[in-house]
Amino acid sequence: RPLKIQDIQYSPFGSGFSGYNGYQITVSGVVTADTSDINIGPQVYIQNGTGPWSGVRINGTEVLSRQRGDDVTVTGTVGENFSVTQISGIDSPSNITLNSTGNPLPEPTVLPTSTFLNNTPNGTVSAEQWEGVLVKFEDIIVTDENADGNPGPNGGGNSNFGEMLIDDGSGSMRVELQDGNHGYHNYWDSSLVSQPIRILTNDHLDGLVGIQWFSFSNYKLIPRKDDDFVGLTDVEDELGIPLKYSLEQNYPNPFNPSTLISYNIPKEGFVTLKVYNLLGQLVKTLVNEHQSPGNYKVNFNASNLSSGVYFYGITSGEFSNVKKMIFIK
Repeated sequence: RPLKIQDIQYSPFGSGFSGYNGYQITVSGVVTADTSDINIGPQVYIQNGTGPWSGVRINGTEVLSRQRGDDVTVTGTVGENFSVTQISGIDSPSNITLNSTGNPLPEPTVLPTSTFLNNTPNGTVSAEQWEGVLVKFEDIIVTDENADGNPGPNGGGNSNFGEMLIDDGSGSMRVELQDGNHGYHNYWDSSLVSQPIRILTNDHLDGLVGIQWFSFSNYKLIPRKDDDFVGLTDVEDELGIPLKYSLEQNYPNPFNPSTLISYNIPKEGFVTLKVYNLLGQLVKTLVNEHQSPGNYKVNFNASNLSSGVYFYGITSGEFSNVKKMIFIK
């Protein structure tokens, strides 16, 4: 049978090294992260189906134009780059074949955060098998907004490498915020005007998706874009429980393709947050559930909509409000 990504990634002996290290191979997969998703490198990942050992990073000039959902066949050399297995040397059109575009991405594998406990040694099979794979963590708390010291200008001046710790109750693991192309940060740089959403200790996320990888002695998750952050709630920020209802102006505005909508709920109750077009037609229901008092943030992605003016409205109890936003492709 043809060689698969699982074959070259399989490393059951705790070293983290591929058995095909140094060999030229040919494999196929669907692009799960492209150069618009991850800033450093740049990095491109492909995946064959789901499950352990199914994802890998690919390198070379010919991969730079590939996009999420592309099904490609690549020929390159297997190697280790700072303890991450990759296929490199994809620098000629003969090294890559575009089989199809617009394919659905593999469903992220839901894992417990304890799979990648902070300081898990490189090569640990239970963690290594997910290197390069699209994964998801659910119902998580930010246990430390800065995994490497006191954060922000009011902290103790310790290091901040843009990494935070999350925990679903099974143990804390690292998330690398700097490398993804999204609007979330932990104040590693006070000039981050392009990333408006600050993550705080004790924030809650319904889900967090990304590519799993290894760097600087730790396994960590790299969320790609805003959509990888699902249901962020400020459970305990500087404001505490809000005193009144409010619906904030989305940010950024105008936007392309994602924007963040924030609102405050002082009383427990049923909340709806919906988006409408200029004709008053419903285009997206963002929230439709019972919520506790708190400060909420919801990401809205309009990539499948036409440019134009849209309205978003909230209803909770006797409170309702509507605001305008502009989507420009």
